[in-house]
Amino acid sequence: MIATTPVRKRLLGVLLLGGSLVACGGGDTASEPTTTTTTLAPATTLAPATTLAPATTTTVAPTTVPPLATAELEERIRDALEAWRIETGVPGSSMTVSLPDRSEITVTVGTRDLVTDEPVRADDYWRIASITKPIVSTVILQLVEQGLVELDAPVSTYLGAGWAQGYVLDGVDYGDLVTVSQVLDHSDGFKEYAFDPSFYLLVSDRLDVPMEPREVVAWAVGQGPQYVPGTAYGYNTVGHVVAGLIIETVTGRPAEEVLREAVFEPAAAEDVYLTPREFPPVRVPAGYVQGVLRDALGLIPGLAQYVEQATVGDFFDVTAVPQAVLTSAPFTGGGLEAQLDDVARIFRSMFDGTLLQPDSIDSFTTSALDTGYGLGIDVSEFEGSTVYSHGGGVPGFRSHALYIPDLDVALAMSANLIPIDPDVGSVVDEVLGLVSAELGR
Repeated sequence: MIATTPVRKRLLGVLLLGGSLVACGGGDTASEPTTTTTTLAPATTLAPATTLAPATTTTVAPTTVPPLATAELEERIRDALEAWRIETGVPGSSMTVSLPDRSEITVTVGTRDLVTDEPVRADDYWRIASITKPIVSTVILQLVEQGLVELDAPVSTYLGAGWAQGYVLDGVDYGDLVTVSQVLDHSDGFKEYAFDPSFYLLVSDRLDVPMEPREVVAWAVGQGPQYVPGTAYGYNTVGHVVAGLIIETVTGRPAEEVLREAVFEPAAAEDVYLTPREFPPVRVPAGYVQGVLRDALGLIPGLAQYVEQATVGDFFDVTAVPQAVLTSAPFTGGGLEAQLDDVARIFRSMFDGTLLQPDSIDSFTTSALDTGYGLGIDVSEFEGSTVYSHGGGVPGFRSHALYIPDLDVALAMSANLIPIDPDVGSVVDEVLGLVSAELGR
């Protein structure tokens, strides 16, 4: 199975909370221009603007005549996704599989909007939520390669002493002791805002007002460490928000610009956007929740007035409520919206030498505290082969992306519903089996 224990625990946290609105990522639902709408200057600039070069400058575009992407394989993948969609009741889903020759299969099933009944399109943008995290980790590792960041250095080296003043546990202020590696591997002790009722009370009367990254960090610092940093694993989004601030401070440039230059362009991924600084040219599909999560949404102050207009049969359309907090709180911890073929290309590029050197990949994929989770990436197995993956779960969307070095296969998928039973791992495993058989592995 591709689903690792940390992934299952994180999804369980989403379901148990019920009322979570910004778990692991967010995105815009209205048609927006693709221009930057906000420029956040770092509080402290320790270096002039830096051009961040990837490990190599070679990009590989998908072939136009794909010998491996046969019509028969495409049909089998579509049939598997459609059967899963029907079994689970998911309104719509899409999946891209990138094969060893760089040919790609993208299949779509179902509807992107239950009201208009528009079908899912291959060029739809999806809220990939926490799949953002390994992409941001990749940029940090590139900065390490260039000698601009050290993984074992305190975050205060880059954000300045006192950046997290008051991060106190048992009388000890750990603010200036948290390291860069700890914010990437979730051993920093930060509380997950997406699962905390106090956070929703904080934002419930400002759902249409964007949050700055430092507001989210300040909330987490005020909550104090959940344990001594470095001694335990506690998945959270705040650490990768901090990573985004490090990127901006070290480079002197907005995170979205650095991501585009250092990751998206070398990976031939043109259709990826970091909200709320920029948005795709068209809205994402409508995103739905069901069950306990649907019922809990109406209990959140500030959302009750939207229940009637957001209710679609047994579902609640999360994209029908104000989006400003959804698109801003996650930032570099979960704010990317993307087309799925680009996500698959990025996942291969993170591990095939395009973006990172071998030593960096080793650091990236080394599990912290025996968790099966590295510096922002899950490490598991499928039929004896190592899998590098990450899931994304935000109310309205459930996503997954992976790369298998032994097969040289990358995959990205998303669906516009959460929770889902059986979860995305079941159909991903089935599709990987189909691809593996086709490749004769």
